[in-house]
Amino acid sequence: MFLFLQQTNLLLVVLVFLASLALLSKATDILVGNAVKLAVLWGLSQVVIGATVISLGTTLPELSSSVIATLQNGEGFALGNAVGSIITNTSLVLGLGALFGAIPVRKESSKKMSILILAVLALLLPAYFLNILSETAILPQWVGFLFLLAVPLYIFILTRDKESSALESGGSVPPAEQKGDWKSGFLIVVRIAISAAAVALGASALVASAEVMAIRAGIPNSVIASTIVAFGTSVPEISTTIVSAKKGHGGLAIGNVMGANVLNILLVLGASVSVSSGGMMLPQSFFLVQFPVLAVILSIFAYFVYNEKKREITRKEGIFLIALYFLYLAGNAAQTV
Repeated sequence: MFLFLQQTNLLLVVLVFLASLALLSKATDILVGNAVKLAVLWGLSQVVIGATVISLGTTLPELSSSVIATLQNGEGFALGNAVGSIITNTSLVLGLGALFGAIPVRKESSKKMSILILAVLALLLPAYFLNILSETAILPQWVGFLFLLAVPLYIFILTRDKESSALESGGSVPPAEQKGDWKSGFLIVVRIAISAAAVALGASALVASAEVMAIRAGIPNSVIASTIVAFGTSVPEISTTIVSAKKGHGGLAIGNVMGANVLNILLVLGASVSVSSGGMMLPQSFFLVQFPVLAVILSIFAYFVYNEKKREITRKEGIFLIALYFLYLAGNAAQTV
């Protein structure tokens, strides 16, 4: 897709960009509706479904683009895409969602936040340690394998408490649905799989078209990955979060964002580092902008999650999160000057 668009005229690139946005909007609407049905049918909470089924689907664009870029020796692309997507999800995505409806922060969310913090620390601590030891920090291949091994453990932790999860999603599950009609469940899973594939296709086309436009504008590859590509691959989360918030399924939105953030490190970055035989180089620019901003934004988000007096992310707080994202863009823009 990227090579094709790179060789075509700008008008077609823009048309692909707009068409991919339309596809994403429709596909995520279908994805959210069926995910809620699946949550009721299986007795799982909205947060668990958002953090597993939907997160895996909406993380496909980051996974495919990052692995391909690593195999093609795209320095800093995979790391920029993963870290940039986490920053975008936690600031812009949740901020936009809060504009369309309050995002509830339940007790269950704190467990997901703890997993997310552990995943981020698993990335930042080795990165800064390697940076102190050498001017050229390289994340070893075995770290990627460890991240990938943690993925099934992460999913197991999220799905092991089905009964408590069902209660936290609000009330008991109706007896008829609690039995779980396997035929209905199979059809819902098929719809989710098809819509997730459409989301991945739309996001991939969006990323390719946005990247071509950025390259023609002369923007550096590392900045493209952490801003434009990260934004493009986060569009599924944006549309899913907005649709969820508008329909009153805020738990699904926050579960999706936290799940996608964890998978950006464990799955996306894990797979990318694993296919890099010599390890992944950590550019110095990440220690100046990306990693500090990641730590600050996650600290603010942790305040929302762990503060027992907070029950939801309001519209005002959503505006604040969006403002943080634009400050992050300004920091990236300063690198190009």
